[in-house]
Amino acid sequence: MDVCLRGMPPGYGVTLQEILWIYFPDAQFVEDDDFSTEGGCVAAAAGTAEVCFCEKAKDEGLPMLAARFCHAGRVGLGQALLSPDGEKEGGDSDTAYDDHRRERENARRRAAKLALLRALEDYSGARPNTWGILTGVRPAKIVHRRLDQGKDLRSIRAELLRDYALLPEKADLLLEIALRQRPFFYSSPDARRKVGVYIGIPFCPTRCLYCSFPGYDVKKFKGWLEPFLDSLRKEIEAVGSALCQAGQQVQHIYIGGGTPTALSSEQLERLFCWVNRHLRGPETVEFTLEGGRPDTLDRDKLQRAFVGGVNRLSINPQSMNAATLKRIGRCHRPDDVVEAVELARAIGFPIINMDMIIGLPGENADSVRATLDRIAPLCPENLTVHTMAIKRASRLMAEREQWSLPAADEVEAMLAVTRSGARDLGLVPYYLYRQKRILANQENVGYTVPGRECIYNIHVMEERQTIWGIGAGAATKIVCAEDGEILDTWHNPKDPMNYVERLDGIIGRKLKKLEGT
Repeated sequence: MDVCLRGMPPGYGVTLQEILWIYFPDAQFVEDDDFSTEGGCVAAAAGTAEVCFCEKAKDEGLPMLAARFCHAGRVGLGQALLSPDGEKEGGDSDTAYDDHRRERENARRRAAKLALLRALEDYSGARPNTWGILTGVRPAKIVHRRLDQGKDLRSIRAELLRDYALLPEKADLLLEIALRQRPFFYSSPDARRKVGVYIGIPFCPTRCLYCSFPGYDVKKFKGWLEPFLDSLRKEIEAVGSALCQAGQQVQHIYIGGGTPTALSSEQLERLFCWVNRHLRGPETVEFTLEGGRPDTLDRDKLQRAFVGGVNRLSINPQSMNAATLKRIGRCHRPDDVVEAVELARAIGFPIINMDMIIGLPGENADSVRATLDRIAPLCPENLTVHTMAIKRASRLMAEREQWSLPAADEVEAMLAVTRSGARDLGLVPYYLYRQKRILANQENVGYTVPGRECIYNIHVMEERQTIWGIGAGAATKIVCAEDGEILDTWHNPKDPMNYVERLDGIIGRKLKKLEGT
């Protein structure tokens, strides 16, 4: 569906697009160059809709931005308060003026989003969207910015409710998570030297229905393994040496993918050897290995991982319902998850994370409750609850018509089960992120035993620490620790052989950046 946008300057369609998608996932704004500020909707062509904006004064004299959404003979109305003009235009300096103008424009865009959201709610008759106008991946960053500015919790909460239209439970969740994360942020000169490392292994036993990550079939692409690992060794050696010379200390290491444990025991042991020789040091307090598929784990691999220094292990059931596992393309049984966790406990891993996914085809709240009932006796220190997101590069997107996913009410009921289950396990929320096309417009939440938070997860989400990406598909993000400003970011190639072919340039870019620190 095309939606004509009137009453706003060119460029606002991009700002408003994701608000529109909350109610019309396939709609697209078409901006009218001859926009008018009169606010009257004209008849749209069949199958199209129209959004009109205009300014007006509220009874108290405060300026309001009003929105009208018209489609199929029905109308929805919404409005939002515009920030009143200040007495000064930002002070005497050009910088202060620019900052003032930028903040006013940001406030206007927030008001436009809120007015459109209210109009869409009015049009649809649906209950308010729980996340209001927040559509980004990292909503807790707003709370952190306000805490950095010295704002108190009450005023931050009021702003989230008023200006961003969050429901109280979401605002309270953000505040709780942000406060739990603050002790992991560092700003002293010594602490700024602490960095993280992510190592990407792009191989998997099979490709899951919902997955969009790099995950090459380890059997089909077996011939790529050794060339890839040889290049990975060279990048680990080069980056590790440069980090040492630059005085940067690796605080946490995360080996992800893909499924790293799709590698053989011998290949994994070599990887741990390279990591310990070139990256891990006295400041390294966390070393995570994604062993997500229990069918890729055995005593030998787990023993080598433990001896290699891994102190946080992910074993991810996604669901403990056998029919669901078969449906989504997993090759393990629920009992395999139990056996893998019990074996890891016997070997001595101090922190075990378990992932589950809400909204898998064919599941409901009872299915989620059954999964939690099987997980509970395993007492994971970390539990990550993902809400299904329909990703463009996934098989689920390509086969969308073949699959029946739960309705929004059922997704919300499922998440309520996970919140209660996590609480019963003594777990508290410690990080959160959201994704495009996530079911019921909800969120992903990581829970933890207090004191067992995953440092990598906090920093990769809140972007308060530099993380160096090594391996296929890995992202490097250079961050200013004081204010979270992202100074530079880039990705290694996802394709393993492209990674091998471009290795010299990949290493060269990192070394050049480290030489400048």
